Amino acid sequence: MRVVVPLAGGLSPADWAARHRAGEVPDRSPYGLHRLADHGLDVRFAPSELGERSRLLQRVARSVRHRTDGYELIGAPSLADADAVLAYDERTGVPALLRSDAPVAAGIGWLTTRAAAGRVHGALAARALPRAAAVWAQCSAVLPVIGSEWKIAPERLHFIPLGIDTEFYTEQPAPETGCTVMSAGEDRFRDHPTLVAAVEEVRRTVPHTTLELASSLPLHAPEGLVTVHTERLNGRIRELYRRAAVVAIALHPTATGSGLTVVLEAMASGRPLVVTDNPGVSDYVQHGVTGLLVPPGDADAMAGAIRTLLLDEDMRVEMGRRAAATARERFTTEVMAAHLAEMLRAM
Repeated sequence: MRVVVPLAGGLSPADWAARHRAGEVPDRSPYGLHRLADHGLDVRFAPSELGERSRLLQRVARSVRHRTDGYELIGAPSLADADAVLAYDERTGVPALLRSDAPVAAGIGWLTTRAAAGRVHGALAARALPRAAAVWAQCSAVLPVIGSEWKIAPERLHFIPLGIDTEFYTEQPAPETGCTVMSAGEDRFRDHPTLVAAVEEVRRTVPHTTLELASSLPLHAPEGLVTVHTERLNGRIRELYRRAAVVAIALHPTATGSGLTVVLEAMASGRPLVVTDNPGVSDYVQHGVTGLLVPPGDADAMAGAIRTLLLDEDMRVEMGRRAAATARERFTTEVMAAHLAEMLRAM
């Protein structure tokens, strides 16, 4: 079976492989999907066909992406000779569904309800998604919403657990000082104000506590409490995980799976987590075993969880070890590829 993976955002397999060799990105292919070949599938990555075309056409493509919430409609990758198309998210999935004769497995990254979708975004998704041979997501909680809102039969909905490159995100030894909290992320569901308020509260009883935050979102915090990294860290983010005693992720309520990549990077790095208990998060973080889950918007609860881990070294270290082991057992790109291959063969 030849599986074509359309790529969005100017991704190039050759460039990705070069960046992987330079230590900038995990896996040697986007999303680690070259591992589908381990399951007997012939994988081909299809980048955008815009290439070096005119600046005018590239501006038009950017405008279309902006107006449609990211859909790659202009210069969409070629899907010729595909026995099946595997789209990682809506940016390539919806265009593939609108133009491919081959069966398409459409990934869901941010789509939820019709009311939450933009007018153009929603209209295109409503036309495209019923054509999908399979619709998959890495957050189990969004699948019933997708099925109900977009009229997808339950047998075509698939939960595919996210996987990461655990050789890139190696298990780190416990840091020498146990007062650094780390976080990352800049999508619209990040609740950094609650995180900052929680760390500020922790500092009242654990005086040397600081927060390292990788994000370009606007942020207000007391002087000296937070170190903000607004630049693209790429592989250097591993240094933040190395320095961190605890990784904390505050989120607004959502069923999209926001924050899960950071969750798994932290787990693979051997760091215990404090995470907002949004629907689907417990598929990845086991409360009291690999991390602590707290209610959305509750700075006091998040502060209490962070404080507990900072003050209890034995608990912190043991949770980190369990997190690293769990990531390697259940959430690698190898495991993800196995789930995807099973879904593709069943279409």
